[in-house]
Amino acid sequence: MKSTGVIRRIDELGRIVLPKEIRRNLGIREGENLEIFVEEDKVILKKHSKIKDYKETIHMIGNLVTQVYEISLMITDRDKIVYSNKFPSYEGTELDMKLIHLIHNRESIVKSELQSYKLNGEEKSGFYFIQPIISSTDCLGLLLLFSEKPIGEENINLLKFIANLIVNKVDIS
Repeated sequence: MKSTGVIRRIDELGRIVLPKEIRRNLGIREGENLEIFVEEDKVILKKHSKIKDYKETIHMIGNLVTQVYEISLMITDRDKIVYSNKFPSYEGTELDMKLIHLIHNRESIVKSELQSYKLNGEEKSGFYFIQPIISSTDCLGLLLLFSEKPIGEENINLLKFIANLIVNKVDIS
């Protein structure tokens, strides 16, 4: 464990403030969930991802979709790509600021004209649809659909269905 040299006092309600610089360096945003661990005399805070808790289920859903539809599907949590059927090497890569902005604002995007886009630093072209995965009051991540063919209403409905399936699994457990 590395010392930051920062010391904070616990207030009367048991709260401490994590310095902005530490939050920025670790990518901890407002509203982010932190998991609390205790080890001997240490309190350890770790970013928590509900999506990662269901990685096996997400892979199963993604693989089923891949068997039926000729699309490229990616599923993210709030920080990283957790599933990618056509580009498995992208799993675990950090999201860029545009995608984090979509999560924060709960925005979906449909590009129905042929577009050029960057995916993990690589230039690609095609059609895409991005759908937030929203559970109660929290945005858990994104579904990204990439296709060489125009994206129709059935693809949009499919992604909305997958988002609801993931949310129901996360909320039930």
